[in-house]
Amino acid sequence: MKFGFKPANRKFTILVVPEGASPVFRFRTRLALLLSLLVSAIVVIGLVLVLIVANQSHSSRIVALETELSSSKDYYESTVDDKEQAIDTLLTELLDLSEKSKTIESRMLELEQLEAELKAITNGNRQTGGLAPTVAVAADSPGEAYEQKGGVGGESIPLSEEDVLALINETKDSIAASLNEMPDLQSRLEQTKINVEKYKEMMRILPTYWPTDSARVTSQFGKRSDPFSGRLTVHSGLDIGGQTGDPIFAAADGTVTDTGYSSARGNYATIKHPSGLQTIYMHMKKTIAAKGDVVKQGDKIGLLGSTGRSTGPHLHIEVIKGGVTVDPLIYLTIPGEDENQ
Repeated sequence: MKFGFKPANRKFTILVVPEGASPVFRFRTRLALLLSLLVSAIVVIGLVLVLIVANQSHSSRIVALETELSSSKDYYESTVDDKEQAIDTLLTELLDLSEKSKTIESRMLELEQLEAELKAITNGNRQTGGLAPTVAVAADSPGEAYEQKGGVGGESIPLSEEDVLALINETKDSIAASLNEMPDLQSRLEQTKINVEKYKEMMRILPTYWPTDSARVTSQFGKRSDPFSGRLTVHSGLDIGGQTGDPIFAAADGTVTDTGYSSARGNYATIKHPSGLQTIYMHMKKTIAAKGDVVKQGDKIGLLGSTGRSTGPHLHIEVIKGGVTVDPLIYLTIPGEDENQ
């Protein structure tokens, strides 16, 4: 019986010959085992190459991700910084708005005070001598207020969320209150404006205009020692000293009803006013207005002098109400007196 040749069963001897006198090593193996080892080596080498390639790919991906992460970190840090700056800006604007709302409230109070004082004036406060409303003017900005009061300082402590919410609510309430009150205040001020115009018209027909350039009162209305006799007498007007030739002005709108000369009055003029009052101007050097003339408040009607029963250049002015002389200072206000009140 004959058997076929099987190459896989062939045996090989592998000689390992070291250098020098060392013995030779011999390894006997079959072809199949040798082929198996070769294939395994190829497979292992292939796997190693695949792992190397995969590792390089993963390394590149990791580098790319790290770069992207760094870029994202920079972006988000920049975004956070921008948002913090925006929040700081909004807080600054909120604080500014809060200050402005307080300024609006202050202005509203000033307007209400002015309204009350104007009403007091138009309701006859002039008769008591009060004319000039006193309104405290607030600073337009916190900086101006600081300059008026002095220096400021202290630590910089950030606002808490509760502080911000409280400031927002306070500002909203302040603005809402001002907006709600503004229409009513505007309506009242319009009416007050009408009343003031009426008041101005009334002031033109009342003897309120100071009649000379000089403000030097030399003798008040009422009881006094007579400059000629020394006896206690009644002074029926107001004496205002001045320089001879100074202008004399009409204290109110009206019509000149009488002019002339008498030993007591000297050169004089009488004006009747639409209010029913009369004013008489005495001791003038010269009378410029003539009987029948219609004059306006502030018109020049004569020149100051010392004619008639007079000790020196001055104007004697009388105010007659219902046929009785009254103190001219009930109506007249001495120049500069308003500023000093």
